[in-house]
Amino acid sequence: MPTAAWAAPTTQVIQGEVLRLVSVADWDAASSLLPGEPVQWDVAISADAPDPGIVRIAVSAAGDAPLTLDASLCMREWEYTGCPGGATTLRTGWSIPRDGVEIALAEVADTEVAHLRLTITLNANDEGGTTDVRVHAQGAGESAVVGPGGGLATTGLSPIVPLAFGAGALLVATGAVLILDRRRRAVRDKEDAR
Repeated sequence: MPTAAWAAPTTQVIQGEVLRLVSVADWDAASSLLPGEPVQWDVAISADAPDPGIVRIAVSAAGDAPLTLDASLCMREWEYTGCPGGATTLRTGWSIPRDGVEIALAEVADTEVAHLRLTITLNANDEGGTTDVRVHAQGAGESAVVGPGGGLATTGLSPIVPLAFGAGALLVATGAVLILDRRRRAVRDKEDAR
């Protein structure tokens, strides 16, 4: 089996209030991926949480190029020869769905540093196209994501939640005004009928 490409890795650090992702990958090699020539991507996931908890690690992919993925987790920093103490194999030869949905890989205590290694290969039946793979981490009320185009850390609720609350409040207020107006008309009609 061919070894993963690792020529000119780029390091990206995604730092939230709690979560930290450190991504190391050769994105140039990944952007010109050929069938049977894997590219390696390492992501260290850590948290500085005020209370003990769990960090969930997931991946997602979106695009039209079929990819095969191997995923391993090491609880110590990867060395050139592999994982000191042995890695946990999470997925092997997995044809990752390309629908953008997050797929859980692992959960670790937020006191631990998880070192995720992905080996990504373009399937031989590729007919051209691209697929973006992303690594997601969630824990302590925060989520972070990293991928080829960079990363993002968010804290708290999804930005859609305040919009939903605002729309709900507007509907309640409109309903209250309509009910009040209807009652006033009913009282006025009753007085006019006398």
